[in-house]
Amino acid sequence: MDHPLKNTWELYTGKFEQILVLMLTTTLPLLLIHSFATNYIYAITPSFSIYSVADIYNGFLTLLLFLYAQTPYIRFVYNEHMGKDHSLRNSIFIFLANGFTVFIFACITAFLTTIGFMLFLLPGLILLALVFPVPYLSIFDEKSTWKSFKEGFRIGKKRFLKISLMLFLLGMVELLFGIFVTYQLFNITSSFAAQMITQMTINLLFFPFLIMWMTSLIIKWREQLETFDVSGEKSEIGV
Repeated sequence: MDHPLKNTWELYTGKFEQILVLMLTTTLPLLLIHSFATNYIYAITPSFSIYSVADIYNGFLTLLLFLYAQTPYIRFVYNEHMGKDHSLRNSIFIFLANGFTVFIFACITAFLTTIGFMLFLLPGLILLALVFPVPYLSIFDEKSTWKSFKEGFRIGKKRFLKISLMLFLLGMVELLFGIFVTYQLFNITSSFAAQMITQMTINLLFFPFLIMWMTSLIIKWREQLETFDVSGEKSEIGV
């Protein structure tokens, strides 16, 4: 994987029909769940300050679904990279069969990260960046996240700055772009349904590309790490 961004763009545009199936069958239902749950909690939770309990709940749920919804796209990119047949079918199967361990991992990570974000943002970002590669390796190897934790944490620690900067900058880009589109839409209509559909559409188009790019990067970093380990072993035995 020499050119992760180029590879991602070619895969995203070249196999968009299959990615669209993943969007509609996996990501869209999760976005609908997120929208319903957050709107409901905001409706029933009183706000006593700038930040409310509903904001904390929304942050937790957003992180949880963000981590969990990655699963089919991670597998799809990995299948294409390895040249496996029936890539789309296998991606959906892995999402259904192996997704539970990622979901549990996402619950724990989202809970701890949300607490970290409440403590002036930085601790949450640090934790998220360090463990971010774990579910990727879990999906690559079809192992539980717990068995992939050590290697994933190692990659997260080695590539900490790149991962944290990418998460922060890409999150900001999506946020600012979403605000811009929403503002423009308000000039046309004040319909809540139109706002929600527009935001979901942005997420559906932006989210898969981000995850596919991150997957390509983690494949590259893992290959580099394995090459480094093999070279180190050869040096130790004098080869």
